[in-house]
Amino acid sequence: MLVILKKYGQSRSLIFLAALLSVLLITYTSRNVSSLFYQSYNIANRFSLNNNIVEDVLLSSSKPPPGRTIFFIETSCHRSDSQYNLSNIKAHQACPIESAALHNPNMQVFLLIACPTHRTKSMPIVDALLSYKNVQFRELNLERYAQDTPVADWITNGKLFSSRFLMYHLSDLLRLITLYRFGGVYLDMDVLSLRTLEDVPLNYAGRESINSIGNSVISLEPNGFGHQLGELFLQNFQENYNSGAWAHNGPMVIVRVLRELCGTQNITLMVNNRERCHGFQVFNVSDIYEIPWTQWTLFFEPKHANLTLERTKDSRMVHVWNHLVTKWPLKIDSKAAYMHWAAQHCPRVFAATGELFY
Repeated sequence: MLVILKKYGQSRSLIFLAALLSVLLITYTSRNVSSLFYQSYNIANRFSLNNNIVEDVLLSSSKPPPGRTIFFIETSCHRSDSQYNLSNIKAHQACPIESAALHNPNMQVFLLIACPTHRTKSMPIVDALLSYKNVQFRELNLERYAQDTPVADWITNGKLFSSRFLMYHLSDLLRLITLYRFGGVYLDMDVLSLRTLEDVPLNYAGRESINSIGNSVISLEPNGFGHQLGELFLQNFQENYNSGAWAHNGPMVIVRVLRELCGTQNITLMVNNRERCHGFQVFNVSDIYEIPWTQWTLFFEPKHANLTLERTKDSRMVHVWNHLVTKWPLKIDSKAAYMHWAAQHCPRVFAATGELFY
C-alpha cells in the first residue's frame, strides 16, 4: 500500500509539474515575439562581454544627429542566438563606410547592427574605420527601435518573422524606421560613395531602371515633409507586407508611395520634375545605378575597367550588388575598376587588407 501511495504521489507531482510547465509555456509564447527574438541573448551577453559591448543606439549618450547622419545597417546576425563580432566586417563592407566618412566629413556615419555586438582588441579593418572621427558603431534592439513609430504594434504581432527572406525584409524595414526616427541618409553596405552628399538637399532616392526606384540609397529630412514621407513609407510597408516576395517590401514600397505622391506612374516624369514630387528628388540612373545588376561583373574584370570608369565618371555613388558578387577576394594590385575606386575612396581600409581585398 505504501508503495502504491508513493507512486500515486509521484504521479500527482508529475501531473502538477506538467501543468505548471504548460502555463509557463503559454505565458512565454504569448509574450512579444520581437522581445524573444532579440532580448534574451542580449541580456546574457552583456554580463560576459563587459566593456567590449557596442552600445545600443537609443541608449547611448552619443546619438545620431538628426538630418546630419549617414546610416549603414547590418542584419546578417538577425537571430536571437547570434551575436556580431566587429572583426567579422570584410573589406568590401568597410570600404563603402569609409568612402561615406571620407567624402562627408561634416556628417556622422553610423553602422547599426541588428543584434548584440562586441569588439575584440585586434581589428585592422575596424580600426581603419574608427580612425575617422565621424564613424560610430551601434547595435539596435528591434522592439525598442520600433517604439513610437507607425509599425510598433505591427512588429509585436510577429508577422515579420514569417518571412522567407527575413534578413532582407528586416533590412528593408530598419532603414525606414531609421529615417523616420532621425532623417538623414541611408546607404546599403555595397554602395560606394564617389563624391560628397553634403551639397545635396535631403529627400531623395535614385532611379534604378525604367520601372524601378532603388531603396539602396534613401534620404529624408528629420522633420516636416521628410518625416511625413517616412511615415507613409512605414505605413505602406505594413499594409502591403508580403513575406514571400523579395523586392515587394523593398524598392516597391518607394515606388508605390512616390507614384501616389507624384501623381504619375511614369518614373521619367519624377526624375525630370522635382516639383511634381513636392520637392522629393529622384536621381537619374547614372547618378547611382549606372551599372545595373545584370552587368555587375564590370566592376571586377580588369579588361572592362576603362569602360566602367568612363561610364561612372559623373556618378555620385555606385551600387556594387554584393548579394550577387562572387569575385571576392581580389588581389590588391588588380586593375579592376573596383580596386581603382578602393584605393582612392577607402584608402585606409585598402591599406589594412594585406595582399587580398575581401
